[in-house]
Amino acid sequence: MSNHTCRAVIGFACALVVGAVLGGCAVNDPHGPSGFVTPAPPPQQREYAIQPGDSIDVTYLYHPENSQQNLLVRPDGKVLLTLVGEVQASGLTATQLADAITKGAGTNLRDPKVAVNVRTLSQRGIFVGGEVLKPSFVPYVPGITALQAIVQSGGWKDTADLERVVLLQKISENSNEYRPSRLDLARVVELGETQHDVVLGPSDVIVLVRTGIALANLWMEQYVIKMLPIRVSATPF
Repeated sequence: MSNHTCRAVIGFACALVVGAVLGGCAVNDPHGPSGFVTPAPPPQQREYAIQPGDSIDVTYLYHPENSQQNLLVRPDGKVLLTLVGEVQASGLTATQLADAITKGAGTNLRDPKVAVNVRTLSQRGIFVGGEVLKPSFVPYVPGITALQAIVQSGGWKDTADLERVVLLQKISENSNEYRPSRLDLARVVELGETQHDVVLGPSDVIVLVRTGIALANLWMEQYVIKMLPIRVSATPF
């Protein structure tokens, strides 16, 4: 992901968060404007398709001496295998690629049963920002949830509003447009209602906004205390 794209995503996220905080947006709120939509279904319901830049392991179960580890999928979507030669990997699932390698290796090996494992994913990260200890890109792993991504960013600050976590999801794989939704992760943390902790997809964005109290304290600090001609001390007279 380029720096320009990162800045665009972060800027878009911040704009939506500011609008949510100032406008009081809520999901399916019958008493006010609805600025968010319901989170999209998790993309992990279907098997992951290998992409250029991914790293894979190819294991021959009955002929382990021919196994190859940490193979990089080239920009043209192919991998080079010792027994089979070049094989198209991009666009295939691990199961489909294993079947293709098994078929190709059948001319050289007897019963070449093959397993393919996707070791690492290329240029896929979930941006976690706002009221977290370490705003950062978290490596995308199929099945990762919003709360897990936040924990990998160091966890949330005391000023974070877990009831209004903003989730931005790409409308489509090739689109730069995002759809906003709101998560109530306080119900996950405090009540153990894990159904509110959604599964994320590649390039999702999570932003934790400040609580109302934290925003009030920030406003008081910036526009009242710092404007006074005297110093406010916590030491009693």
